[in-house]
Amino acid sequence: MSDYLQTIIACLLRHLLKILSVGRQHAKRVVFFSYFGSQYSCNPKYICEYMLEHAPDYEIVWAFVQPEKFLFLEEKGIKVTKYLSLPFLRICLTSRYIITNSEIPAWFPLTGKQTLINTWHGGGAYKKVGAAYQKETSGKQRRAAIARKNPCIYLSSSKAFTEMTLKESFQHTGKVLSFGMPRNDMLVRQDRDDLYMKIKDFYHIPAENHILLYAPTYRDSKKASEYLFDCPKVKQALSRRFGGSWSVLYRMHYFVMNQLPESDDYIDASGYPDMQELLYASDVLITDYSSSLWDFSLKKGPCFLFATDLDHYDLSRGFYTDIHTWPFPLSENTEELTAAIEHFDESQYLADIQKHLDGLGNQESGKSAEKVFEYLQSNQ
Repeated sequence: MSDYLQTIIACLLRHLLKILSVGRQHAKRVVFFSYFGSQYSCNPKYICEYMLEHAPDYEIVWAFVQPEKFLFLEEKGIKVTKYLSLPFLRICLTSRYIITNSEIPAWFPLTGKQTLINTWHGGGAYKKVGAAYQKETSGKQRRAAIARKNPCIYLSSSKAFTEMTLKESFQHTGKVLSFGMPRNDMLVRQDRDDLYMKIKDFYHIPAENHILLYAPTYRDSKKASEYLFDCPKVKQALSRRFGGSWSVLYRMHYFVMNQLPESDDYIDASGYPDMQELLYASDVLITDYSSSLWDFSLKKGPCFLFATDLDHYDLSRGFYTDIHTWPFPLSENTEELTAAIEHFDESQYLADIQKHLDGLGNQESGKSAEKVFEYLQSNQ
């Protein structure tokens, strides 16, 4: 379907679907969906969990593409519905708040009585998104402009994210809640040490082992097998620098998570339901351009960049800030990666991380979920 036709259809649907908003508005109903209805995760999950504990008088609804896989949430008092179904649209259009972590379709209409809170799913200022992304088509940009007509509030993790991502890339001119990301509250507070054994028990990792988490971002030019590095060499380097035995968790992007070949060298953690729990329990992170490096920097853990396609990625997508100025040691092949690990300078790294967080205007509060809920209460 052409860009032009998609835009016309979006405009028509916006008008037609408004009829579903007729009727009583539910002031204490909040509808959540994460990654386009694919997961119970990320910032919406942590806002929801806080509300389940502190706001039992609210009606909470979650929408999923495959709702049958999430019926266990009903035991918590959560109503489950099918994402983008007519019942879902009716529920959304008669609810006071909708909370998600990604864009909503341009055809999705909201009324002036409703508020969309977009928590997004990344912090800091790293790879470009939205209008700053060079491959955005003119049609997609037009539809994004239509979607911006909805009353939307964004959460922000840093001043740089507000300026570069929200204002420049998303062209957002509305309210911004500078609370940080709810999913990172525990990484700021460092109050979930139970997760170390939870993850090790889940993946049958010996209690004495350290954990390396490898979590590359998605590129449409690469298959899952092309993201791999030499695990035995990397584990040897980790043992030489940090001591002990190491287990490696691979966390592929959900677009390619089913493509990862089996191997005794690593554990496939792509299907684990909560990335933040993996980050908390890991001693070292290796990624490339994923904003998970922002999350991991909050716990000040060693993070290394493994960017085998740096020149291509920079030209095709680009970065908000020069990757060479980031505080994370940068490697473009396995030999450079193992050398970076073995020569890791912890004191210099910690100083560079703090300078990085300060430079981007870190706004992670450790109380983001609580602050979002307080905002909901104050704006009934």
